[in-house]
Amino acid sequence: MDIALQGPLSEAILTKILEKKEQILVKSLNRTGFCEVDIEDHQFLIARTGYTGEEIGYEIYSAPPAAVWMWEKLIEVCTPLGLLPCGLASRDSTRTEAGLPLYGHDLAGHYDVNPYEAGFGAYVKLHKPFFIGRDACVTAYTKPRREIARFQVNAVGTRPIHSGAAVIDRNGLYLGRVTSCVSLGETQVGLALLEKLDVTPGTPITLLNPPRSEGAKTVTALEAGDRVPLPVPGTIVSRFPEKAILPETGGE
Repeated sequence: MDIALQGPLSEAILTKILEKKEQILVKSLNRTGFCEVDIEDHQFLIARTGYTGEEIGYEIYSAPPAAVWMWEKLIEVCTPLGLLPCGLASRDSTRTEAGLPLYGHDLAGHYDVNPYEAGFGAYVKLHKPFFIGRDACVTAYTKPRREIARFQVNAVGTRPIHSGAAVIDRNGLYLGRVTSCVSLGETQVGLALLEKLDVTPGTPITLLNPPRSEGAKTVTALEAGDRVPLPVPGTIVSRFPEKAILPETGGE
């Protein structure tokens, strides 16, 4: 089983329940690194990974009985430090805000999004002489035609944008489809698969939610009482949020 311990305080929270030796192991982990630890006769595999966009986060793997013990231990000891239990919806909000694709939505899935389109082509090692699917990956790399872009919508008074919503430009030209979208206070942030490459951040777009009922009519077939999706204005933003620049040592 996997317990994801995420957020800027995750290291302080995790080390709170570890002995000195295990604390050193965890603090020495690089991104994607992992180590094995024993805590009160329970065995765990701890990886410095996560899917929330934070610099530090951990996933704790173990057998089910040890996972239950770990969950209860974290809640008992670390709640005063700010630890809160949460579900997958929270993870979906943070990963979408961070521009991270989810398999089945913004990677592979209904639209067959490849890693290059999803913005994660660096994980495909084309320098290797052979692996299954290499030819298809080379074609995707050398002949790009689509890409996942991130967008933002003012959420005040706006209906939630759903997966499958159409994306059009200011002239009404179809650009693609929304693959993920979440509400974050006064804004909505989402990812969309666009049929046009290199859409500049700041570009205005319009989103049209998919019809709620079966047998939706075309515009020319509308009759009195029919409903159509209202256009929702949005804006293309940078693919990944820009990280704050820390002041140099000795600066004011």
